[in-house]
Amino acid sequence: MKNKPRLIFRIIVSEWGILVAYLLFVFLFYFICVLYKVDLDVVGDLVRYTLAPFLIVVGFRVYQKVIDVKAINILVKDGNFQQFQLHGFYGRLYAQALKKLMKQQLTETRDLQESLKNREDYLTLWSHEMKTPLTSLLMIAENNATVPSEEVSEKIELVNYQLKQLLTFDRLDDFNNDLDFKKIDLVECIKKVIQQNASFFLSHHVMPDIHVPTVNVLSDSKWLSFVLEQIITNAVKYSDKNSTVQIEYNNNVLKISDQGIGIAKSDLPRIFDQGFTGSNGRTHGEATGMGLYMARRVAKILDIKIDISSTENVGTTVKLIFNPKKITTK
Repeated sequence: MKNKPRLIFRIIVSEWGILVAYLLFVFLFYFICVLYKVDLDVVGDLVRYTLAPFLIVVGFRVYQKVIDVKAINILVKDGNFQQFQLHGFYGRLYAQALKKLMKQQLTETRDLQESLKNREDYLTLWSHEMKTPLTSLLMIAENNATVPSEEVSEKIELVNYQLKQLLTFDRLDDFNNDLDFKKIDLVECIKKVIQQNASFFLSHHVMPDIHVPTVNVLSDSKWLSFVLEQIITNAVKYSDKNSTVQIEYNNNVLKISDQGIGIAKSDLPRIFDQGFTGSNGRTHGEATGMGLYMARRVAKILDIKIDISSTENVGTTVKLIFNPKKITTK
């Protein structure tokens, strides 16, 4: 330990309180002896018989503090808080509080490292998903003098969709600051989402079938559109060709049903997990496993429950259950 004599001196000085108390005690005893005319030799005897025990007590306290400082230095140097011990009642309380704080910080650090690792993995995955359609388009252009506008439009729309997902994921942790609740025409919101993804419907040879009455929902237009887009594009992506996506509303529940490959029963409990793609994502590609995860996180803030039921080779039905207090009819 560096500057140990200086440290000991500082600790001894820090014991001035007990030294003052001892001197006050001696002075009080001396005053009493003078007041009652007691032989002052008694004061000398008192000092002679109490000085050694007093010095022993002070020495023991100084020793404990030196040991405590050494323990703190080891903790700072090695981070070995498991064996961190301090003496005295308050020392033990401080050690317990510090251990708890260190464990909490260690857990938070590990969580942050895991979150950053997951973020890096997802960014790599998304960059791959955005690169795939561009590479495909480049290969088509190299092998053909002209490229059909439909194929160009389809690939660009796919890149645009993945880019929007990436930007949404980047803002997800702080999107509460971007909310603007107002009354929204639900059917108009649905039609707008379908219109923005019209080429996606056409490229998959799927048509929407909308049966939604005129109702208003108190929500955020942009983020509600995001949730609807995730659900609707998923329905289109996994639908059979020349089929329809049914969009119906009844009793505060919006149902979006497809006629497609469905979801494996073993995958259903995990479809909202972050990064989970399931068997469909592995076989059909174009899946990051983030769409439903982000949709449910946003829906929770918008006070919307999402329920999904599915049968393989029959289709999938997604229910968006709105809070009745936030629904009004015109």
